[in-house]
Amino acid sequence: MIYITGDIHGSIDIAKILPENWNESEKLTRSDYLIICGDFGFPFLPSDYSFEYTTDENALISRRTYEYWMNWMANRPYTILWVDGNHDNHKFWYNQPVAFWHGGLVNYHPLASNVIHLRRGEYYDIDGYTFWTMGGAKSHDKLTRIPDISWWESEIPDRNEMHYGMSVLESHNYKVDFIITHTLPADFQYPICKCYYSPEPTGTFLNEIYRRTDFRYWFCGHFHEDINSTQHRVRVIYDDIDPLNRYTDI
Repeated sequence: MIYITGDIHGSIDIAKILPENWNESEKLTRSDYLIICGDFGFPFLPSDYSFEYTTDENALISRRTYEYWMNWMANRPYTILWVDGNHDNHKFWYNQPVAFWHGGLVNYHPLASNVIHLRRGEYYDIDGYTFWTMGGAKSHDKLTRIPDISWWESEIPDRNEMHYGMSVLESHNYKVDFIITHTLPADFQYPICKCYYSPEPTGTFLNEIYRRTDFRYWFCGHFHEDINSTQHRVRVIYDDIDPLNRYTDI
């Protein structure tokens, strides 16, 4: 089984995947998957993983919280997959070893081998279905954040990542079963979510992906809403946990 959910923001929104709230989870195995559509958030602050930044009690609390939840995830019976959002520590993940998994490149979490970062622009074959992934988005709250502490410029995919992602799709004739991103194509932000952000590179790039690609369904987080737009074949997801088989016959 494959399940999809939205942002968990570290421990802030993790309650939805606790066994008492997601009963099916305890019946799963390592061959079953939960895909998180960005803003994973483990780690987030540099103090979560580097003693260089651990200088006060709040930082120590954050580190202990991070280590507690990663131990909890390492003991889940299933495998957790995720794309990065805007609220992820991009500097940390860019410095992690890269491995090959199910047809694409990934990063394994150093504290939990069953937690796997699906990298930008990659193409995976999982349980007989194909997935193309693209993390990243613009933080609209970045003025309240601290560069390289709680906000990272690399939250937005750069030109090389966009070119790579497009070339990967081109090599598969622009055909894939499912697309997993953090944000929506810019053209659908208002029609689907009734919100409008000024155009930014990630959403503009995803417009072109949507236009060129033959896909069954598109999943994203970011907007903190649960909306299924059958007209556009787009599922914006936050609190819900959807089984993928709900979308496999589309």
